[in-house]
Amino acid sequence: MAQSRPWLDEIIDALKDLGGHGTLDDIYARILDRGKMDFTPSWKDGVRGTIYQYSSDSEVYKAGRTDIFYAVSTKGLGRWGIRDFEPDEAHVDITEDDAGFVEGKKKLIQHVVRERNPKVIRLAKQKFKEEHNGQLFCEICKFNFVDFYGEIGEDFIEGHHTIPVSELQEGQKTKVEDIAVVCSNCHRMLHKRRPWLTKEQLQSLISR
Repeated sequence: MAQSRPWLDEIIDALKDLGGHGTLDDIYARILDRGKMDFTPSWKDGVRGTIYQYSSDSEVYKAGRTDIFYAVSTKGLGRWGIRDFEPDEAHVDITEDDAGFVEGKKKLIQHVVRERNPKVIRLAKQKFKEEHNGQLFCEICKFNFVDFYGEIGEDFIEGHHTIPVSELQEGQKTKVEDIAVVCSNCHRMLHKRRPWLTKEQLQSLISR
């Protein structure tokens, strides 16, 4: 049965709904929720195959084809993102903890977008690994997800924007040097107070 729209377009829209990246299971679930496609018994194979065809991180990618998707974590773990994705206001998830942000909605959205920009986080992680013998661990408490969780923690860490959003100029781009790699707990604690804690301030609390 012919589809009403290409699978490629549907996958891109589903990933945008997910904030720019997600696991294959996330993508499948979002496509089902959207309900815009006709689902054959092998439709998931088609989704997966389409992602592979349009990603240079895949073995089946052919040079010259548009390179749309990238492997967010270690290749083979099934987490994919859209290259150069910039979330707009409709795709920004404002958490309960963000509700007290004093700079207003526009500034808050700018902050969340920068924190969740998968491209700059990916580059920051790569840089950190190059400087630490291929290891990823929290810059604050030194927690290493692989050491604690094993294979499932491979290549996992969060990115924190170290420059307060109130200090950013209109249109200013996030640099890799502005990103700290931190564990989930430390990331949450950095945002616990306003103004937000610096890495050094949180480290001093841990060392007490």
